[in-house]
Amino acid sequence: MKSRILPITIFLVALTAQANSSEPGDDIGRRLGEGEIVLLDFDTDQAGGSSRVQALVQASAKSVWQVITSCEQTFIFVDGLKQCEVLEDSGDRAVVHQVVKRGWLVPTQDFVFESLREPYQGIRFNLIEGNLKAMEGYWQFMETPEGLLVDYAIRIRPGLPVPGFIVSWVMRKGMPDIIACIRGLADGSGSPDRRKNDLERCRGDARSEP
Repeated sequence: MKSRILPITIFLVALTAQANSSEPGDDIGRRLGEGEIVLLDFDTDQAGGSSRVQALVQASAKSVWQVITSCEQTFIFVDGLKQCEVLEDSGDRAVVHQVVKRGWLVPTQDFVFESLREPYQGIRFNLIEGNLKAMEGYWQFMETPEGLLVDYAIRIRPGLPVPGFIVSWVMRKGMPDIIACIRGLADGSGSPDRRKNDLERCRGDARSEP
């Protein structure tokens, strides 16, 4: 596949600017400090949806980075992942093929996406090809006195209509579960009890992790 950098859409630029310009408010900061995975933005319909999630992680950005960029770990935190293959990886850019199947009500998602990386600071990703209409988003990592602030946003549009209640569940419940699982896998939950709870939210079986 020919190497190319695709333009980031206006939607993604706007989301990133919002993340860069805003600090957690008092209430959100309190909830983050208590270990909650906070859903900041949430929008769905049968055509797809978008969400933005934040969490505090008591681990280094490198530890979190190693989890989210590993296909092996992705099978643990992505519900229904059937295939994950890194097609290209030059360090600051990777191309990944994934196949996701979440039950018989949801069409199989077979797609290739581009991941543009600033090591241990942030990742932007966008769809290259596949049976999705759109997929784009970012990961951002910010060191704070309370821990590592992880900011994750995604917008996705399936190629075929998906029942609205499934889209809603994935965005409202599934996205925070992904972040909780990643926090547990990165050993950044902050306590053994919270790590146990985080790993119980994984889509795969992470409870055997040390």
